[in-house]
Amino acid sequence: MTHHPSFGSELKWDPAGGTGYSAIGQVHDIKGPNISRGTIDTTDQDDASGDGYRTFLPGIPDGGDITFTIGFDPNNTAHTQGAGTGLIGDFVNDGCTPATFQHTLKLCGGTAIWTFPGFLTGFSPSSPLEGEQTADVSVKIAGKPTLSAS
Repeated sequence: MTHHPSFGSELKWDPAGGTGYSAIGQVHDIKGPNISRGTIDTTDQDDASGDGYRTFLPGIPDGGDITFTIGFDPNNTAHTQGAGTGLIGDFVNDGCTPATFQHTLKLCGGTAIWTFPGFLTGFSPSSPLEGEQTADVSVKIAGKPTLSAS
């Protein structure tokens, strides 16, 4: 089994929905997508198997969220409003059209790319007494995330 280092991963986005991606830049840790699926309880009084256990069907999949931390730079137009196209600008837009995100994973001998539509649900800057100015960013995935490898 091959182990892959995560250093060199990249996060890009396109506020227009997938026509031209730009690097977000200064990204530290990336978590997600945290894909999940609910369950539908189908247990009834006529338990045909007779084993006394509940029965279930799979529910609707949820693309989940992706969270990441950036070294926050208010002069970086990908981080701020930048004519309404930066992360903060996307947050204050009307929200009718989700942005498209790409999370590129560096693999030994190739790459894998998560692609998904999403919109910002959180932007939390931090200014520690000693340390880098950062921001924690949360994105709700608004559809099916896809993973392709090359």
